[in-house]
Parts: sequence; structure tokens; C-alpha cells
Amino acid sequence: MHLKAALTEERAWLADVSAVVLQQSLRDLDTAYKNFFDSLKGKRQGRKVGPPRYKSKKDTRQSIRLNTNAFSLQDNGTVYVAKVGNLKVTWSHRLPAAPTSLTVTMDSCGRYFLSFVVDTEPEHLPRPGDRRRC
Repeated sequence: MHLKAALTEERAWLADVSAVVLQQSLRDLDTAYKNFFDSLKGKRQGRKVGPPRYKSKKDTRQSIRLNTNAFSLQDNGTVYVAKVGNLKVTWSHRLPAAPTSLTVTMDSCGRYFLSFVVDTEPEHLPRPGDRRRC
């Protein structure tokens, strides 16, 4: 389904959200169906995958995933999200690199959490025999 085809008078509310969020949900749905049909045909390794399901009514968490086109980190420590604006953030620690995607999650208490995905080089730990003694 193309997003332009979905924007009718009855669905005018779709224009209130960022197109990136809508595109990501379509990509997720496409991946879910691809995994399901590949699993049926035997093309997918591992356990069988069931068909895509609606989200649970009992799970009150809500989340959206955004790629770099829909958010940016500001110099003043806020995060700009398209169609939302600047979000004031309490940082738990500094990001080691520029983020590649962002997930915004709201829990059942109405609190929002931001999770960033960053690409970093792996840290090489010393070998067990190379340890220094104190």
C-alpha cells in the first residue's frame, strides 16, 4: 500500500503524524508478512513464524521508531522530533556516537522513554592471561 493512496477524507488524521512513522509501520508489516510466507515455504530457517497479529489490548505500552530523517539532537540537550517539536530530555549518559534511529516508548504510567541506536566500534577486551595483578 502506498501512503498517498491512504490519505482520503476519512483518513485526514494521518497527516497529523510524521510520514516516517507511517512508512516504518508499513515496512514492519511487510517484514512480518515476508517472514510468515517464507516460513511457510521453508525459505526461512529456524522455528515457524505465525501470521502478523494486532497489538494486544492488554499491553498498554505504545512506541514509535524514527530514522534520522525524523529526529535530530539539538545543542541545548533537547531532541527535535518531526511533527512534535523539541522534547526536553533527562539524559542517563552521553551517546558515544551520532544516533541512527530513535524509539519513543510510552509506558502505562504515561512516562516517555527514548532509546537511541548508535553504530560504534567493538571494544576489545584483554585476554584472560594478559591481566595485570594489582
